[in-house]
Amino acid sequence: MKREVQAVLLVLIGGAVLRISVGDEFLRYVKEGMRPWLLVSGGLLVVLGVMLLVDVLRAARHDHADSTQRHHTASAGDDPDAAHVMAPDLDDVDAFADAVPGDDDGHGHAHGGPRSAWLLLLPVLAIFLVAPPALGAYTAQREGQAVLAPATPEAPPLPAGDPVSLSLADYASRAVWDDGRTLAGRSVRMTGFATPDGDGGWWLTRLQLTCCAADAIATKIKPVPRPGGTVEPLPADAWVTVTGQWVPGGGTQSEKAIPWVQVDTLARVPAPKNPYE
Repeated sequence: MKREVQAVLLVLIGGAVLRISVGDEFLRYVKEGMRPWLLVSGGLLVVLGVMLLVDVLRAARHDHADSTQRHHTASAGDDPDAAHVMAPDLDDVDAFADAVPGDDDGHGHAHGGPRSAWLLLLPVLAIFLVAPPALGAYTAQREGQAVLAPATPEAPPLPAGDPVSLSLADYASRAVWDDGRTLAGRSVRMTGFATPDGDGGWWLTRLQLTCCAADAIATKIKPVPRPGGTVEPLPADAWVTVTGQWVPGGGTQSEKAIPWVQVDTLARVPAPKNPYE
C-alpha cells in the first residue's frame, strides 16, 4: 500500500472514531466506559496520519527538486541528446512508468494493492453518512435467553417503595435463581424493547454488553395479562416501560428460563440514549 493511501486512511478512520465518540453514537457499539479510549485512539490515528502525509509531501518535493537539478546539470553538457536520455522530462517518466509493468513478481501482471486498499473506506463512509443502529429485536430473536446465576446464593432485598425500577437482568436473575422470593408482592418497573416471540406475542427485551456489541447477550421477560385482561400487541423494537408484578411461570433454575411479569400498565417510550444494560 502506498504511503499516501495509508496516510489518508489513518486520518479518515481516526476522524470517524472521534466523530462517534464525541457524541453518543458510540453507545450503539461499545460500553460507555470505552469513550476515553476511543477518543485517545482516534486522536492518535489522526496525528499519525497527518505526520505520515506531511512526510510524503516532503519526500515528493525533495524528489522533484533532485530530478530538476539532474535535468539542469545534464542540459549543460556537450551532448544535448545524452542529456535527454539521462534526465527525461517528468511527464515522460510518468508515461514510461505507466507503460512498463511493475511489481508483478514474475507473473506478468501488476498487483492492485493500492486500489483495493481504498475499500477500507467503506465502513468509514458508513459511519460518516449512515451510522449503523444499535442491536435490537433482530439480534435478540436469534440469541438464546441468558440468565446468569448470581454471585451470592441469596439476592439482596429490593429498595423500599413501589414500583421499584429494575433492570431486566436483575429481575430475571431474582425470578429464576431466587425463585422470585424478593419479588413476591412487590411492584416493579422495567424498560425494554419488544421482540416477537413467534407465537403472536412479544418479549420485553434488553441486551447486555461485556465489552462491545459483538458479545451482546439478551435478557427476555414474558409479559402476561392480569386475569381476564390482555397485553397490548407491539411491533418489533418498540420501546416500552412496563409496570407489573412477578408471577410464577416460565421455568426456574435455568439460564434459558424466560420469567413472567404480570402487566399492570404499559407505556410507549422513546429509545434511551444507552440502549444496553
